[in-house]
Amino acid sequence: MKIEMPRLKNTEEGGDLLTALERGEAENLIFRNQLISGEILEDIEVKNCIFQSCRILGGRLSNFSVWDSSFRSCDFSNCVMEDAYFQRTEFLGCKLTGLRSISAVLKDVYLEDCSCKMWNLSNGTLKTVAFNRCDCTAAIFSLWERKDMSFYETKLSGCSFFKTPLNGLDFSTCQIDGLVLSGEELKGVTIADHQAVDLVGLLGVKIK
Repeated sequence: MKIEMPRLKNTEEGGDLLTALERGEAENLIFRNQLISGEILEDIEVKNCIFQSCRILGGRLSNFSVWDSSFRSCDFSNCVMEDAYFQRTEFLGCKLTGLRSISAVLKDVYLEDCSCKMWNLSNGTLKTVAFNRCDCTAAIFSLWERKDMSFYETKLSGCSFFKTPLNGLDFSTCQIDGLVLSGEELKGVTIADHQAVDLVGLLGVKIK
């Protein structure tokens, strides 16, 4: 699977992040070490931007659309981004714990070394998305429409894939204990031999 990475061009210092988001647009800018907490913002477009060590905690970003941008060591804990749109975007070493992004669209999105615990990404549309060494413990990945995805050395313990077909995915390098499923999702999934015991319970089988 080949992901189209952000087409980052020259950027300049962006000044105050909250001011830019309230304006509703940010383009060709870099934001560093900024904190936004509990704000309710809407109709925001971000293009060709870099966010370095920024924290957007709680609050709500409605109609948040991002193209060709990079989030590096950022924190979006407990933020609401329902109906968000991300294309050619990367998240590197970010904290997405408790992020609520129901019905989001992700296209050509790369996540590496991110904490995605309890991330609610249900009803999402995902096309060419990769999770690399992420912790998705207890995340909600239910009712996805997906195409071309990968998980590598990612913790999926207690993760819900309820009614998300997983055919073609390779979980062989991941932790998959305690998955929440309706019963049909695992058809066509690749796992390692030692992972079979994690899935036996889902079939109602006991091992003596």
